Amino acid sequence: MKLSQSRRGFLLAVLAGACLLPIASNAANIIVGTGSDTSYFVLQSTNLGVRTYEVKYNYNSSVPQDGFFLLDQIRVADSSISFAINNFGSLLAPNYFVDSITFNSVTETGVSAPPFTPYWAQWVSGGAAGFPAASPKPSGTWSFGSGISAPYRVIAPGSWDALVFSNGSSAPSVSPIPETSSAALALLGSLVIFKRRRRS
Repeated sequence: MKLSQSRRGFLLAVLAGACLLPIASNAANIIVGTGSDTSYFVLQSTNLGVRTYEVKYNYNSSVPQDGFFLLDQIRVADSSISFAINNFGSLLAPNYFVDSITFNSVTETGVSAPPFTPYWAQWVSGGAAGFPAASPKPSGTWSFGSGISAPYRVIAPGSWDALVFSNGSSAPSVSPIPETSSAALALLGSLVIFKRRRRS
């Protein structure tokens, strides 16, 4: 049976969309937490490899959520990993930094003497970050972080955080592609192919 031009165009559009959808769906490989919103956290080192967590939660704009919140969701859900975190602030105004991460009984700890490397370098994309006050960070590109707790880091749906055990000069090897942009790309690709085929 021969497909009509419009049906063939529709089939090609569906196939193109199916090929592009992995771009949107493979952004994270370990899902933790529950809720209608999503942020991502990448952990990267020799021991860990590259682990990307897709953290589900319910966003609340009146109560700032931060990178510490995301790490706590990971800790609760993944018994193979634990974190040692230092507070360079106070109990009422914490300024948390990750000192060490233990994965499968192997611990990687930041060096506390010159030249102070390697250490757990923080990277962010989307949301807000900065010292002394957080400011908006562009989505889709990595920026250097200034601590994992609010007010120095505030997450938002679609934001990315990362910790890389390194000298701090290299961003994570995972691209912080916003989920909605990838899905939109897949849909746009399908529509363009479908429209082009219908005109033929």
